[in-house]
Amino acid sequence: MRRRRLIAGATAFGLITGAGVLTLPAASADEPAVLLAEDFEDGSFGPLTQNGGPALSVVDADGDKALLVKGRTTDYDGIRTPANLLQAGGSYTFSAQVKLAAAAGTTTSARFVVEPAYSWVGNTTVTADAWTTVTGTFTAPAGADPATLRAYLGTGDLGAPYDYLIDDVMITGTSAPGDGGAWQPTPDPSFVPGGAVNPTTTPLASARATGNAVALTFDDGPNPGETAAVLDLLRDKGITATFCIIGQNVQASGGADLLRRIVAEGHTLCNHGTSYADMGSWTRAQVEADLKENLRIIRTAVGDPSLQVPYFRAPNGSWGATGEVAAALGMQPLGLGNVIFDWDGNDLSEATLTANLRKAFTPGAVVLAHDGGGDRSNTVRAVTTVVTEKLAEGWTFTLPRGGAADGTTVGVTSDFETGTDGWTARGDGVSVTASSDARAGAGSLLVTNRSQPWHGAALDVTADLPVGTAVEVSVWAKLAPGQAPASLKVSVQRDNGGGSAYDGVAGAGASVTADGWTQLKGTYTLGAAADKAQVYVEGAVGVDFLLDDFSLAPFAEESIQTDVPGLKDVLGADGIEHVGVAIDARETVGTAADLVRKHFDAFTPENAGKPESVQPVEGQFTFTQLDQLLDFADANNVQVYGHVLAWHSQTPAWFFKDGTRDLTNSPADQALLKARLEAHIKGIADHIDARYPNGDSPVWAWDVVNEVIADGDTANPHDMRDSRWFQVLGEGFVDEAFRLADRYFPDAALFINDYNTEMPEKRADYLSLIGALEARNVPIDGVGHQAHVDVARPVEWLEDSIVAVERLDPDLIQAITELDVNASTENQGADVSGAPVDPYSPAFEDDADAAAEVGYYYRDLFAMLREHNESVDSVTFWGISNARTWLRTWPMARPWEQPLPFDDDLQVTPAYWGIVDPSRLPTRPADVLPPRIADRSDVPAVSNGAGGAKVKYALPSAIDTLDGAVPLICDPASGSRFVIGTTTVTCTATDEAGNTRTSSFDVVVTRKQPGKP
Repeated sequence: MRRRRLIAGATAFGLITGAGVLTLPAASADEPAVLLAEDFEDGSFGPLTQNGGPALSVVDADGDKALLVKGRTTDYDGIRTPANLLQAGGSYTFSAQVKLAAAAGTTTSARFVVEPAYSWVGNTTVTADAWTTVTGTFTAPAGADPATLRAYLGTGDLGAPYDYLIDDVMITGTSAPGDGGAWQPTPDPSFVPGGAVNPTTTPLASARATGNAVALTFDDGPNPGETAAVLDLLRDKGITATFCIIGQNVQASGGADLLRRIVAEGHTLCNHGTSYADMGSWTRAQVEADLKENLRIIRTAVGDPSLQVPYFRAPNGSWGATGEVAAALGMQPLGLGNVIFDWDGNDLSEATLTANLRKAFTPGAVVLAHDGGGDRSNTVRAVTTVVTEKLAEGWTFTLPRGGAADGTTVGVTSDFETGTDGWTARGDGVSVTASSDARAGAGSLLVTNRSQPWHGAALDVTADLPVGTAVEVSVWAKLAPGQAPASLKVSVQRDNGGGSAYDGVAGAGASVTADGWTQLKGTYTLGAAADKAQVYVEGAVGVDFLLDDFSLAPFAEESIQTDVPGLKDVLGADGIEHVGVAIDARETVGTAADLVRKHFDAFTPENAGKPESVQPVEGQFTFTQLDQLLDFADANNVQVYGHVLAWHSQTPAWFFKDGTRDLTNSPADQALLKARLEAHIKGIADHIDARYPNGDSPVWAWDVVNEVIADGDTANPHDMRDSRWFQVLGEGFVDEAFRLADRYFPDAALFINDYNTEMPEKRADYLSLIGALEARNVPIDGVGHQAHVDVARPVEWLEDSIVAVERLDPDLIQAITELDVNASTENQGADVSGAPVDPYSPAFEDDADAAAEVGYYYRDLFAMLREHNESVDSVTFWGISNARTWLRTWPMARPWEQPLPFDDDLQVTPAYWGIVDPSRLPTRPADVLPPRIADRSDVPAVSNGAGGAKVKYALPSAIDTLDGAVPLICDPASGSRFVIGTTTVTCTATDEAGNTRTSSFDVVVTRKQPGKP
C-alpha cells in the first residue's frame, strides 16, 4: 500500500524552512527569543501561511526580496503565523516592514491582528513612498488555545483591491510564567473592582443584540467640545452609549463636569488608561498601576468610590498584558469592533468619516468613534448624520457583550410580540409573517410556502456566536392547522470567503404536530470566525409551521473524562492504525476539540471537502472551511481522511451542464466533464500543496469516488448507480477519477467508498467493480465500508465482505469509513439522495436498553475488526457525539438514537465500553430484535411449456445478532413448480426468543420463445 509521507517534526517547532526560522518559545520568561524570522530571500514565505484569498509571490523590491500580496480585498488578506507558535500567557513583539504597491502618495493603515479575539497590535500608517515598520507587543491570555492563537498582518481599506509588499517579518517573545497560572493583582482589601460580570481575558467586540442593532462606543474623552456635542445628540435621540475615558482628560478643564454628565445621563464607562500611552509593552505591574489610578481618577471626579467602570479598552488597540490585568481587576476587555478610521494619518473629511461610519453599522457590531484626542468635529458630524439615518431605518442601540450587569441578557431572544423580530424568509417564495397563534403572549412567526427542505425562517446571529463558546439554542414550534406530523430542526449557516457551511444544532430536532407546541433545543459551538452566521429552522417539504419564544444563550459544557483510555491508544495497540471521527469546525475548539485530541489520531471533514463546498461555482474555489480543519489537524498532529472527490450527491449542477444544456455522452461532453474533474482535483491538490509544502500535508487518504453502486438491480455493469457521472462517462469515470487522484495526490492512499457493502448482493457488485478496476490497472489502494448499520444487522455480513476483499487482493487496505449503529426497527440505508418512505421507530422502549444493546453490538463488531487488523487499517466514527449524529434528524427526527461512543455531553457510553472494556457493559436487555434476512433479487426462470417450471433458488442469509444463523422457511419452497408469471416467495426466520421476521422476493417465470434454444 502507499502511505502519506510523514516528515519528522513537521508539526513540531524547530523547523527551518528556507530563510524562515521557527523555534519553540523560550522555556524561561526572562529572555526573549527569536521565534520567527522571514526575509523571503529564499523565494518562499514558509513557515508563514497564506491568509484570505490574495495571490502571494516573492518578488524583487528595492534591491531585495519581498513578498507581494496581490489583489488585497479584505483586512486579513496576506499572511499569518502558523498554529502553536504563540503560547498561552506568553509575551510577544511583532515586527514587519510594509510598503504599498500603489501610486505615490497613497496611504492606509496596517497592524498585526491576533486571532481569535482579533486584537490589534502596533497599528500604524503605511505608504507607497517608503517602507514603514509595523511593530507592537502582545501578551496572550492565560487560557488561550495555541492552535487558534495566530497573528495576521491586517491592512486598511482603500475602497478597491490593491497590492502591498511585506519584508523582514520577525516575532520575538517569552513563554508564560513558569507556574502556568493566571496572573493575580496586588492584594488590596480597599480596592473596588470595575464591576464586570465574569470578565474574560479575551476582548469582546459584539453587541448584546442581533439584527439591526449596534453598541456605540466613544474613545479618548471627555473633551469639552466634541463630547458635549455627542451627549447632546444621544440625549435628543434617546440613545445610551459606552465612553472609554482617559484620566488626563478628566483632570483637564471641564473634564470632570463632562464625566459626571456622562454618568448622570445613563451611559456606561470604560477605562481607557490615564493617558494616551501605548501599554502594549508594559509589564503587568505597570498596567495594574495605571488602570487602578484611572479608576481612582474617574470615581473621584464623580464622587462615587464604587462607581462601576465595567469595560476596558487598550489605547491604540495595543493589548500586551492589558487584557489579562483588566479582567483580574473586574473589567471586561472591549475589542475595537468596527472602526471608522477617525484618527491622524487617515482622511478625516466629513464625507469620508460618514461613509466609513455607514459601513461600520453592521448587525450586532461594536462601533468605535472618537470624541477626544484631537479635533473630532467631523466625527461628531458623521455620527449625527448616520445615527439619525439609522434610527429612521429602525436600528437600535445597546451595550457591548460582557461587562456591565444591567439586567440585559447576553444572547438573543425573540418572542414575536411586536413583529418578526428580524427573522427573514429563507428560500425563494417563502413567506414569513406575524401570527396571533402564540405559545405565550400574543404573537408568533408563521412560515409558509416552503418548497425545499432547507426553506424556512432565518435570523442573523453573527454577533451572538463568539468563537469557541458553546450556546444553547431553543425555539418552540407548531405546525399550521391541518398539517400532518412532520420533522423540523434548527440549523446554522456559516459563510466564509464566498463559501457556505451548514451545521445542525446538536439535539435541536423533533417531530412536530399541529396540536401543540414542541421545543427544539440543542447546543452549538462556532468553531472559527464567520463572515456571517444565521440560525434557521427547516424541515419536511411543504410543511407550514409557527415559531415562538426563541432564545440563544451561553451554555456551560461538561469537561471530557480524562480518566478513561483514549480510543486511538486502545485500538492502535490492537493494530488499527487510524482511529478517526467525522467533524467540522465546531470540533476544532472547546470541549469537543479536547475530545478529538484525546481519542482520535485522524478525522474526516464531514462536509468541508465535498464538491459543493470546495467549488460551488466553476473556477471559484472556496477553501476557508476546509483550511480550518486542515490547520487544526496540522497543529495537533492529527491525520485527515479526505472526503470526497467525485460523488453523485452534493456536487453542483454546473459540473454536468454546458450553459443550460445537460451534458450527454458525446465525445465533446465527455471531454468537458473530464476536464472539469481534473480541474477540481488539481485545484484542491494545488491549494493543499501550497499551504503545506514539501509533501507535509496532513491528508493521508482520499475517498476518490463515493457510493457508485446502486442498492438494487440496474441495467449498468456491476449494478452501478445511474448517476450523472455514469450517464456522461460510463463506468470509466471511476478509472478517470482514480488516475487523476493518483497524479495529484501521489502520497495519499486512494479509496473507493460505499454504504451497505455488508449486504450480500451489494457486496457482489462492489467486488465485481473493484476486480474490474484492478484488471484495468487503476491505481486503487483501498476499499471503504461505510458501516451505517443497525443493532440487528449481522456483524457476520460485514466480516464476509472484509474477507471477500482480502481474497480478491490481500494488498488492498480496508477502512470502516462512516461507522454508526442505530437502534431503530428499520434501516433503509444511507442514500441521502432519496429519503426512505417508511417512518423510523425505536427498536427498544427504554433508551437505556437501546444504549446497552448498541454497546454489545460494538463489542462484537470490534472483536471481529481486531481479527482482521492486517487489512483493516482505519476506523472512522461518523460524528463526535450522539447529539451530533446525523441519525437524530435524517430522514426524520429520531431522538432515541445513540449510535456513537460519546453521549450528548461528550461522556463515554456503553458503545465506548463495548470497544474498550466489555466487562463494564451493563446487563444486556431482553432479546426483542428479530433475525435479519438479507434482501435478494428476483429469480428468473424459463418454462418449456404452459405448465410453468420447477425452480430451485438459493435461500437468503438469515442471522440473528444473539443466536447467529437461524433456520429460514420459504414458501413456496425451493424446487417447487412455479406458474408462468410472477410468484412472490415469503421467507420467515424465528430466533430462540420467538422474534420473527419475514422477507420476500419474486420468482419470475417466462415462456420459452419459439425458435430459441
